[in-house]
Amino acid sequence: MKYNHLKKIFLTAAIAIVNVCAGSAQQADPVKKAVQANEQKAQAGLLDEEVAGFLVKAADARMMGQKEGALAIEKGTTLFIRQYGRQMVRDQGILLAQIKKLAAAGKISLPASISQDKEDGRKDLAEKTGKDFDNKFMKMMIIDHKRDIKDFKKAVDYKDSAVSAFAKKNLPLIQEHLDKIEEIKESK
Repeated sequence: MKYNHLKKIFLTAAIAIVNVCAGSAQQADPVKKAVQANEQKAQAGLLDEEVAGFLVKAADARMMGQKEGALAIEKGTTLFIRQYGRQMVRDQGILLAQIKKLAAAGKISLPASISQDKEDGRKDLAEKTGKDFDNKFMKMMIIDHKRDIKDFKKAVDYKDSAVSAFAKKNLPLIQEHLDKIEEIKESK
């Protein structure tokens, strides 16, 4: 009888620890933290939650693009991949600076670093070598840029004129990035 009672206490404690750890991991995700802060501001009527969501997602993607680009510079097997990586680091940095200005003007919280999902993707990419790296990098770039084009097209219609202008101005650059990586992939 004592054994079953101790077993129940142990299992309850173990479940509680797992739940606390899972909650801590979610709170530690910089993107989730920024989204939660913005949700509170939106509930208080301080910002447009849709615009905030776009800027958070765009910042997360720009930071990830810089990290992917840095890996391409280091690990790419062709000059084209390495050059594209340099372009990602440069262009994503410029876009991120613009996003930070827009967020500051709108009192929108941005993540300090990439989301846990993106970090997992970055780690997976970092583990690749040779042609496997090149192929994974190109695949990620194509997926990322197609998603970005969709998000930026939607943002063009936002009521926030500064965010709309930013999206409209930079949509051709993102399309250029997609076209270039697809061209690199086709030439392999």
